[in-house]
Amino acid sequence: MLAMATLFVACGKQPDDPVNNNTEPQDETPKISKEIQQASYLAQNVLQTYYLWSKEISKDLGQLNPEICEDPISVVKKIRYHQGNDEVDHWTQLTDDIKSMTSSVEGLGLTYGYELQAGRITNKTGVYFLIVCYVVKDGPAEKAGLKRGDLIMTIDGKDITADNIYDAFNTASVKLGIAHLTSDGYLGSVEKEVSLKAVDMWEDPILLDTTYTVAGKKVGYLVYNSFDVKSMETLPDVFRKFKTNGIEELILDLRYNGGGFVKTECELASLIAPYANVSAKDIFQTEIYSPALMQYYADAHYDLNTYFDTEHTYKASGYNINQDISDANVDLKKVTFIVTDGSASASEGLIVGLGPYMDVTLVGNQTYGKYCAGWMMSAEDFWGTQAKENYSMIGNWGIYVMVSKFADKSGNNAAMPDGIPVDINASDNPLDGYQLGDENETMLKAALTAAGKPTVGTRAFSGNQPVYEMERIEHGKPRGILIKSDIPPVKFQ
Repeated sequence: MLAMATLFVACGKQPDDPVNNNTEPQDETPKISKEIQQASYLAQNVLQTYYLWSKEISKDLGQLNPEICEDPISVVKKIRYHQGNDEVDHWTQLTDDIKSMTSSVEGLGLTYGYELQAGRITNKTGVYFLIVCYVVKDGPAEKAGLKRGDLIMTIDGKDITADNIYDAFNTASVKLGIAHLTSDGYLGSVEKEVSLKAVDMWEDPILLDTTYTVAGKKVGYLVYNSFDVKSMETLPDVFRKFKTNGIEELILDLRYNGGGFVKTECELASLIAPYANVSAKDIFQTEIYSPALMQYYADAHYDLNTYFDTEHTYKASGYNINQDISDANVDLKKVTFIVTDGSASASEGLIVGLGPYMDVTLVGNQTYGKYCAGWMMSAEDFWGTQAKENYSMIGNWGIYVMVSKFADKSGNNAAMPDGIPVDINASDNPLDGYQLGDENETMLKAALTAAGKPTVGTRAFSGNQPVYEMERIEHGKPRGILIKSDIPPVKFQ
């Protein structure tokens, strides 16, 4: 697991702090537990100090008064920034289990090792099915023989409904009834049952890398599902392989990538961007904070830019990454991104940051629209040693708080406010009969066609319109996560 905030710990808060002037709750016999009081106090202080929209919600912070707030998790969700009735900030959240949230972003935790989409059977009220989008390497799903396109029609012998659908994600073991599409494109009946036991594992986000020959040139293809820290160690090897293969263009598949760490995002950008810009350490991204912090950082002469670089390091919580990637940069001029509304945050940041330097094409559907970055902060991250001395009751509480908007070198952010539009429309269809990496898979086929490949091949299934419709389900896996880990500190006198 990764320590989130070792470099941006605020010093002990005082009543006359320039950004934070809250006073600590009095040590009286509370009607509300000390733990909840401290959690409210943490949320109130963090939001007032660092929150991107701290000024806009300043009048609402009193709802986190530790003496009266009984449910700080709900209050934070309620007061995070809105414009009228429209919720602008969908992401800031207080949690009583910051360790699990951090592990989930890192691809760690109990898992069956698959990603699923949901479908609703239109002629059966309240009945769903699930589709396997992909399975991760060495996970229970892969070992059980599941693959992209498999239909899950039952869970533990029962039809899938709103009441049991999350058992496919949130249980320690499960039995799934597997079916396939019929030859005319309809949902088939259950053919076999597969039993899975969840395991505690890291899900490798590098799902697939390969090279195609398209119109006489080599085109690399990478399916990358999360900007986690551990993959920083292996991404350069993928690009060294691409370099050996002589690729001239790259197709980067981010359709299932909901974000991750800025450190990893910057390394991947430095592997992709033209080498002249990387070696010159040109600006990859800039950050825009709240007006109060922007002024504070300006006065303190902090550089809020992130730069392309050939050297990438990360040292925290068991990681000791220090690598030179200059021999792995492919010196590309063109990159095609495969995206959906599941492509968020760091995925969008990568597209935005590379845009001024390269020919960028987007294939798929408009991205999610997570245009800001956040910090994950525990009580110890915020208060330092004071947390251990004075806030021991707070336990595993923490907050993921939006602190900045990312932008390209000129301050532009195409992800605002509703995501980045695509150049070529194509929809993810796990039921098209092809595995990821197959040149006839719907979205890859569109990207290869854009790169110059003649249109060939047909979908595996055709016929009457099936009696189902697709819908997204959220199942606890973070989406829209962009985490800054090397943030300039706020130091109070």
